[in-house]
Amino acid sequence: MNTFDANGAQKIASTPSGAAGGVLAGTYPNPTFDTSTVTAFALTLLNDADAATARTTLGIALPRGYIDGFTLANNGADATNDIDIAVGACRDSTNAADIVLAAALTKRLDAAWAVGTNQGGLDTGAEASSTWYHVWAIKRSDTGVVDVLFSTSATAPTMPANYDFKQIIGSIYNDGSSVIRPFSQLGNEFLWKTPITDVGVTNLSTSSVSYTLSTPLGRKTWAVFVASGSNAAAGNVAYIRALDQTDIAAIPTIRFVTANTLVATYSRTRTNTSSQIAARASAASTSLNIYTRGWLDPRGENV
Repeated sequence: MNTFDANGAQKIASTPSGAAGGVLAGTYPNPTFDTSTVTAFALTLLNDADAATARTTLGIALPRGYIDGFTLANNGADATNDIDIAVGACRDSTNAADIVLAAALTKRLDAAWAVGTNQGGLDTGAEASSTWYHVWAIKRSDTGVVDVLFSTSATAPTMPANYDFKQIIGSIYNDGSSVIRPFSQLGNEFLWKTPITDVGVTNLSTSSVSYTLSTPLGRKTWAVFVASGSNAAAGNVAYIRALDQTDIAAIPTIRFVTANTLVATYSRTRTNTSSQIAARASAASTSLNIYTRGWLDPRGENV
């Protein structure tokens, strides 16, 4: 069995006498790696510090629409104004570059954007209340620096100088008191800490009516909600649909099996870019309440 001395040299035991290829016991210095015949490309790959750099060297890109990490959270020290962004990796919105955030950041909604953690995040203007802000991962192709930006635009944020790649990674809501509404995120699911009552009608129309939910404005997401209601007669229904779907006679999202008895269901429906869905009843005297729990956000995944 081979061992090592205090200097790291190998002590090699001899093979049995007469064995083919036998070696003598002794201490031998560790072999060195001769790079004189290695190509410049191979040397670059050997010297790459991490997987992301190695992928660049090999010309291996993240697939279109890829996103992992970049989890958002209300900051513990200043939940009113600040958002924490976890490490993550994604493909940019034009499928031209990888964006890799190697260290977590905290960005401020109440200050103009500046590079780095604990710095401002606004792309332009002053902080606005009762406003949705979309969170963007951004990158400079000349230096490779990655940062995060807040913008009211869901499609075209005002980019800082020299930043030329971007991908949306989520959205936050700044309420009427300029407090970032508390939420939690797991993957592509965003949940309000407290569900929001967005619909409360006592006589739902038998024709389609659009309702606005507490989901990101300017983007199509899947609203996650609890719907409840009742009807004066048994057998009637309430129908909730995406506005991308054809309006048809009411089919049951909720069926009122018993007259004047509250029925509730947990549901998910895609919104339009105005955060709206539609609902209608099969008969008059139908009540409907919708409590928005959160939304599912594709965050640039193949959309």
